[in-house]
Amino acid sequence: MAPLPGHAPRPAPPGHAPPPGHAPVRPSPAGEFLGRAMRGDWVGSSKAAAWPTGLILALAVALAIPSYGQGDEVVVGWSDRLRIALAMLLQAFGGGFELRAEGPGSPYGSGSDGSGGSDAFGAGYGTTGQAGAALSLVPLTVTVLWVGALLLAARAARKQGGGMEAAVRISALVTGAILVLGLFAQPDIAGVSVSSSPLLAALGALVLSLLVTGGVLQQDAAAQWLAQRPAAHAVVRATGTAVRALGAVVALCALIGFVAYADVDGVDGTAMLLTLPVLPNIGLAVLGVSWGAPVEYDVRGEFGWFGSGTEHGGFGLSELGDAVNGWAVTGAVLTGVVCALYAGVSAARRSADRREHTIAGGLFLVLYLLLTGFSGVSAELSGDVAGVGGQGMAEIAPSVPDALLFGLLWVGGAVLVAPHLLRLVGRPAGTTAPAPAWAPGTQPRPPAWNPPPRTPPTTVPTATPQPTPYLPYDPRTVHLGPAAPATATAARRRSVVVWSVTLVAAVVLGGGVTAGVLFLENDSSDNQRPPAAAAEDDRPAASESGDSASPEAGPAPSPTTSPTASVTAPPAAPTVPDGYRMVSDSAGFSFAVPVQWDRESEKNHQITYAGSTGRAELKVGVIRNAPYTSYENFQNLERTADANQKNYRRLQLGANTFRGLQGAIWEYTYEDKQSGETIHAIDQSYIADDGTEYAIYTTERDRYWSDARRIFDTALSTWMLNDID
Repeated sequence: MAPLPGHAPRPAPPGHAPPPGHAPVRPSPAGEFLGRAMRGDWVGSSKAAAWPTGLILALAVALAIPSYGQGDEVVVGWSDRLRIALAMLLQAFGGGFELRAEGPGSPYGSGSDGSGGSDAFGAGYGTTGQAGAALSLVPLTVTVLWVGALLLAARAARKQGGGMEAAVRISALVTGAILVLGLFAQPDIAGVSVSSSPLLAALGALVLSLLVTGGVLQQDAAAQWLAQRPAAHAVVRATGTAVRALGAVVALCALIGFVAYADVDGVDGTAMLLTLPVLPNIGLAVLGVSWGAPVEYDVRGEFGWFGSGTEHGGFGLSELGDAVNGWAVTGAVLTGVVCALYAGVSAARRSADRREHTIAGGLFLVLYLLLTGFSGVSAELSGDVAGVGGQGMAEIAPSVPDALLFGLLWVGGAVLVAPHLLRLVGRPAGTTAPAPAWAPGTQPRPPAWNPPPRTPPTTVPTATPQPTPYLPYDPRTVHLGPAAPATATAARRRSVVVWSVTLVAAVVLGGGVTAGVLFLENDSSDNQRPPAAAAEDDRPAASESGDSASPEAGPAPSPTTSPTASVTAPPAAPTVPDGYRMVSDSAGFSFAVPVQWDRESEKNHQITYAGSTGRAELKVGVIRNAPYTSYENFQNLERTADANQKNYRRLQLGANTFRGLQGAIWEYTYEDKQSGETIHAIDQSYIADDGTEYAIYTTERDRYWSDARRIFDTALSTWMLNDID
């Protein structure tokens, strides 16, 4: 019975079926998809997720096996090394690696005053609050291996009929495993805690796993979608070509870098093992140097390893020639030529047309720049942690702007030359490009579809070939038929000449522009700072110089800018004062130091002698074949010190003679940014007969300067070269 006008129908009592015409509420498409994913095969997804998870665990176990020179007293046990290795490996997905230690009472590097900061690294390190260190590094080897294991797992799931729901399940399990490993990889060792940023690592793993597994499991659906869109299909093919070419090029350069590193003196098996997770990083650096893009370093702050101040420099082709020889530069340039031509030829052979070839070259350059941006390493220090002290940051990474400039030149030239190079060897470009799965505008037919009966094909009449009429031979007539092979041969010869010249011109252009830019960079840097001075510079923003005056030379030096100061040469048989002893160093020199002092370290061409207490120390910089005079070097270094040190004040800077040879002296003060104390520094430098520069220098707080100056003057008055004196 219909309700009366103006009256609403009564609702159905609870538990009764809805009235006719009212359908039940269905979940949204996203809800249905998640429901299917949750109700799917979790056992098969778990087997797939075990591949990348097992890889990470296996790599961590391998890295945790060596004791890393701990000897009989093992402070970091195997389980702690395993957790530290996991923290390092998880950086492959965006995780972090941080160390934290309380300043007071830290078991590592406690200062003489018990503050937890080490006086060897300067005043004020870690005296209050927490000391910390952070390392930022993406081990690309781990990333590549993990993605490869995930690809294998996704292909196995695809064979079992898995779809996008399986991709969600695999990604969820992989992300959960990375999160658990990240939480486990946070040990606390002797008061030093390690943080691995597990949430960031899990987020990065989730994004990567969804992209990889989704791309593999949805390959058929993607192929159908791309078959109707030729432009998108060309971009996808070009991306695959660029990835293959870049992988081969980076692998070649990584092998070259690994062999070169293995040939360095002092590199042992443990050091070689530690390079394996960063082999692609090394390969990208080698490729950049081969193309002219240097690896740059930037140090800002105060470090126990690098000294104090601000340092910026690079290692490129010119520095490679100085460090090794000219043949190394030739080999690097040839490596760059081979890599560029391989990228261009690969793109030309696998592309269907010129447009796709150009897209592949552009994507190769984009991927190269993207990986170059992730291949560097940076570290931040705040205090003294695990024997490493400092305050500031240091970074080493390939120069991305230079990589963009030189990459455009090399890749652009290779893309231009490659098709013509293939024609020269009889393999035209585009012959191996894969054809689309379906013709554009068509769809694959369902299996149950029955095609309509075919109509008989219509016979198309063909013309009967007519015999060619005979024409008498006339030497003045150009016969197009018989002359065609000769014309083609002549055209081919002209093509060989033209494109041979083009190839040579492209290589010369790329190498010439690279050399020109490097020449301009080196020419401009000559007015700023000699490259060899960077290795010597372990001083506050500049080379801390030593006074060359003997202890009996008279009053303390006064502020001056005269380049005519002189130093009295010490006697042939130096007298060692009481409380001092002569030391003979393997670097080729001898001098007197306090009896309590010993040789502590040799880093960056610098040898350090110091005692167990106090800030004072003597450092000797040794630079072979110095391409400058000591006075010019000090002038260049002073500009950096004046710009970066707080309250820098010159006391003296001038050329002099030391041991009868040309040298220079530099003395100055500055204010320590951490403690606010005035630091006094002095340096004596000179060039020996064999072209080696020796710089003897010291720094000390100004209130203790008299004792430091006495030690310094004694060292100068007893200085001798072992291979000369």
